[in-house]
Amino acid sequence: MRLYTIIFLLLFFCGCKKMLDAGLPTDKIVSATVYASDATAAGVMTGLYYTMSSGGPATGNESLSLIAGLSADEYKLVNSDEGLRAIYQNALTPMVVPAWAKLFNYIYVANSALAGLSNSNSLTPAVKSQLMGEAYFIRAFCYSYLVGLFGDVPLLLSTDAQNNKLAARTNVDKIYEQMVADLLRARQLMNDQYLRADISTPSTDRVRPSKWAVNALLARVYLYSKKWQEAMAAADSVINNTSLFELVPIGSVFLQGSKEAIWQLQPVVANYTQDGQLFNVDRPVYLSPYLMNVFENGDRRKTSWTNKVIVGNSVYYYPYKYKVYEGVKLNPEYLMVLRLGELYLIKAEAAVNLGDRTTSAMCINAIRERAGLGLMKDTTIAALSIAIQHERQVELFAEWGHRWFDLKRVEGLQVVMPEVTKWKGGNWDDYKKLYPIPENELQLDRALVQNTGY
Repeated sequence: MRLYTIIFLLLFFCGCKKMLDAGLPTDKIVSATVYASDATAAGVMTGLYYTMSSGGPATGNESLSLIAGLSADEYKLVNSDEGLRAIYQNALTPMVVPAWAKLFNYIYVANSALAGLSNSNSLTPAVKSQLMGEAYFIRAFCYSYLVGLFGDVPLLLSTDAQNNKLAARTNVDKIYEQMVADLLRARQLMNDQYLRADISTPSTDRVRPSKWAVNALLARVYLYSKKWQEAMAAADSVINNTSLFELVPIGSVFLQGSKEAIWQLQPVVANYTQDGQLFNVDRPVYLSPYLMNVFENGDRRKTSWTNKVIVGNSVYYYPYKYKVYEGVKLNPEYLMVLRLGELYLIKAEAAVNLGDRTTSAMCINAIRERAGLGLMKDTTIAALSIAIQHERQVELFAEWGHRWFDLKRVEGLQVVMPEVTKWKGGNWDDYKKLYPIPENELQLDRALVQNTGY
């Protein structure tokens, strides 16, 4: 892993300098060296996953699971950090903005990898194909969060510093079109097996994206675009692969190599996830009453995925999806990025919007049964639609900001956030559904325009 990290950091830092200082050929020299062999070429993407697993926006105190949950109604902040409080009270300013820089850095690495791989004639064809697919996938993955947080953003498809420095914002719809195009390319290029770092040996771990991760993200992108038939088909391609995937018992979902997992990140800083450390030990947040009060009686997700502390006469709950936060455990946990439970709910939502109430109810009930709850009795379109959003809230809490993005796409912000933001000590305005563009980016790129209201 040390070799992969060195390769990644060398390319990463040369690339970051290149973005700001056009004319340096350093990245080309590095690229020619890195993409001369299978091992060093694989090290670029492996190093990227290593870096993602080391901190935000994937995990830890800069993670989307924390910051987007703070923006929504999932948490009660108990940490005094001013940056977290600004996010929590929906009072961000352009001076300190999370996620933007790192997501664009990852996109730069993906673009650099695509350029280097395309120009290389030294690689084994299967390795080259898989790595190019991973790069397309990562680019789409990062853009899916950038548009969710910021709306229109620059669409950067190369490492051309001059063009990138002057890039204006691209309409969200165009970026979604690019995401779909990237994912369809990735699906053609990537292996349907999980692979080790050498890109040739099958792996029991699920830490390298495969064709199934592409289909899972594609299902989400189609859902967000209201392309219901396509969303259902993409979700089905994973759900129906029962040899690889199944809904596992609640207590096993987040374990290493879980059959629920479509893509996980391996902990690299310690023998446990940073989310385990963050929520169990640091505890910057507790779960809000807006979340805890919607769990049904007997819901195993409440008993297994939350834990509590009692202070005086008060009970405070916190996320407990990751239970390991010290030492070495017999059942190690890996950070979940994409999982099967979400795909059942994507399929349910796509089905109900296509008028297929039977399929929608079946998918909802699969999630409810796993949670120890009864089957739905009311299967009208209205009841199913409400149930889907409820199940998403209690199934996907504290995971990658799902609640914030769901409130935005189902037009729930104006219903939920005025009361919630007041409870959090702030004031809600509709423009706050988008984060501000960082001020330093506006200074570097004069073609960028700030989001309304900031």
